[in-house]
Amino acid sequence: MVVMARHPEYVRMLNALKEEGYRVTAPRRALLRTLAETREPLSIQELHALVNPEPDPDEEPEEEINLVTVYRFANLLVDLGLVRRVEFGQGYYRYERDESQEGPHHHHIVCRQCGKVEDFHGCDLQDLTNRLEGDTGFKIERHQLELYGVCPQCLESPTPDMRRTSGGRLTPVE
Repeated sequence: MVVMARHPEYVRMLNALKEEGYRVTAPRRALLRTLAETREPLSIQELHALVNPEPDPDEEPEEEINLVTVYRFANLLVDLGLVRRVEFGQGYYRYERDESQEGPHHHHIVCRQCGKVEDFHGCDLQDLTNRLEGDTGFKIERHQLELYGVCPQCLESPTPDMRRTSGGRLTPVE
């Protein structure tokens, strides 16, 4: 039997849930594993689809993790500070692992036509942060940066302006 190494983020989030006294059920493990191993922010519908793959017709189907469970658990993880909720002006939230602002962290660039989201690292905001702290008296603890544009694929083959529905589907803008 081959045992795969567990992703360190999965282990960290699993331990945090246990320390807070929450039950760690099979559906919760599947959701944690998916969030830990996925780089891009996921909508609830995308997360639901990833933990409920199409069944193999030759195998006994596994019990599906329902959409309400995915919603509730994602929001619990946000409340515990393990996952952050991000919104890219598409009418729905996406969820990703939370990360410290102290060290390397990432931001997002979003295609306004197809909705593709890519991470990027590095932001030279320290001068701005220092100035804002001086001007406003705030102690800035964290920041979130999203840039919007058109991805290379959409630039190559222009399509009508599209938008994502609350369910994550692309539809033409009327």
